[in-house]
Amino acid sequence: MGIVYKKFKATDYVMVNRNGRMVKEGTGLSLIYNNMRTDVLVIPQTAFDGAFAFDEMVTADYQTVCVQGAVTCAISDYGKAVKMADFTYAKDYEKKKKAAIELFLKRINNVVKAIVIRETGKREVRTVIKLADEMAALITEGLAADQTIENLGVSVLAVNILGIVARPETRKALEAAAREQILKEQDDAIYKRRNAAIEQERLIRENELNTEIKVAQKEKEKKEKEQEIKKRLLETDLEMRLEQQEREQEIVKLEVENARARADEQAYEAAEMMKVYENVNVALIEACAMAKMDPKTLMAKAFLEMGENADKIGSLNMTPDLLAGIMGQVRKAG
Repeated sequence: MGIVYKKFKATDYVMVNRNGRMVKEGTGLSLIYNNMRTDVLVIPQTAFDGAFAFDEMVTADYQTVCVQGAVTCAISDYGKAVKMADFTYAKDYEKKKKAAIELFLKRINNVVKAIVIRETGKREVRTVIKLADEMAALITEGLAADQTIENLGVSVLAVNILGIVARPETRKALEAAAREQILKEQDDAIYKRRNAAIEQERLIRENELNTEIKVAQKEKEKKEKEQEIKKRLLETDLEMRLEQQEREQEIVKLEVENARARADEQAYEAAEMMKVYENVNVALIEACAMAKMDPKTLMAKAFLEMGENADKIGSLNMTPDLLAGIMGQVRKAG
């Protein structure tokens, strides 16, 4: 006991208390002090980790799970920390520091356990076992808001959930249910693929039928168009024939009218001629006509008149010379 010189590490926060009054504090100090009147408190600035494993956490569906993880902390408020644990520097300092850290971790774990119990009880086991990241965030948020942690002068640097595990029989049941679900999803996938194939086939067939219907409609429209064209051609041809017949009838009518007109004209001329000849001497007309007749015609007329008056002729003598003369005239005429 007496005067002591000590140089502390850069990771140590040193607080010098003399006669119940804080006279000096800082990081990594070098001190010469009388340990009979001066207390030196050394608080570690390094972070420390605390693991936890909570069994028998009951879920909302009354299943139990085990939650394992770790919390990383560091002392941030040295004044509060020295009030909650003994950090006096002495021969047994390392032991005291270890006990102080364990005390802090125990109190932190108690808060963590309370949070885990609360959050686990809100959810079913299927949800809880998949809740590692969300559980870590919930614990971090809960620790930051907890008054106990604030009174310790500790800051939570990280929370990690290493595992959330159900009991073996629960795992088997969940595995069986998951297996059945996977098989069901597989069957559903096969069913959906088949339905998709059937639907695709239906769409293809529907498209084919639509195409056939459109082709049939086009063919029908084509035939109707052709029939319409033929009908128009027939109507046009019929109109042309009717027009031709009408023209022919008009021509015939004109020809008949012309013929009637010519006949009327000839009849008129004949009637006028007859009027002229009514008072003309017949013998004179015959003489004039005979004057213009050829010998053959005159001889034929002579024989005709003799035939008409045969009953008045007793006998007719024709000499060879007369007959030869007549035949000569006939030859000449022929």
